[in-house]
Amino acid sequence: MFIKLVFYLSVIVAGSFGYRDVDFTVQISPMKRECFYETTKAGRAMDIEFQVIDGGDLDINFMIQAPDGRVVVSDMRKTDGIHTVDPTVEGDYVVCFDNSFSRMTGKTVFFEIIEDSAGEEEEEDGGWKDAVEPDEQYGDKLQSLEVASDTMNVIRSNLGKTSQLQGLLRAFEAKDRGIAERNFERVNFWSALNIIVMLVVLSLQVYTVRSMFSDNRKVRT
Repeated sequence: MFIKLVFYLSVIVAGSFGYRDVDFTVQISPMKRECFYETTKAGRAMDIEFQVIDGGDLDINFMIQAPDGRVVVSDMRKTDGIHTVDPTVEGDYVVCFDNSFSRMTGKTVFFEIIEDSAGEEEEEDGGWKDAVEPDEQYGDKLQSLEVASDTMNVIRSNLGKTSQLQGLLRAFEAKDRGIAERNFERVNFWSALNIIVMLVVLSLQVYTVRSMFSDNRKVRT
């Protein structure tokens, strides 16, 4: 019975993370606006982080609209941002990225939505303690299972933070790579243009010098 209880506790902790982490990388076309919907329950905490990783001046308009129509967050031409909605109300939150101010350049945006429901999960999963009964052979396992539960919760939290940090580092890497590639293209373009200008100037100089020393007039004898 002790092994069954440990297995039951492991399934609960592994299956209910206490939060939901969703991340996307989207392309926002010029003069377009893209919106995404996140359904949540009341009383939760929701973190939304975005970062423009490619395109133009790396800026975009950002907005969060509550289910009742209120605009909770509004950023104008920002490169990145982190916003928290706490507590949430039940319904669909609207997350919008507006690139309508850009007429020619599209934007690549990475954003992440983290919804925390740890308190609800703890209340729902607290019933496992009722299944623990004193045992003459193994003694009281409730304290041991509580310690195991706390340890697993710490591991779960650390794994969640690691996953979020890795996603953020991937976004930074993509942004830096985009900047480096654009700079590389600019350097190549201006280098090629300078070489062409130098060749043209060299040709003109050679032609000018040769024309100064050449005399095509006929000499009478």
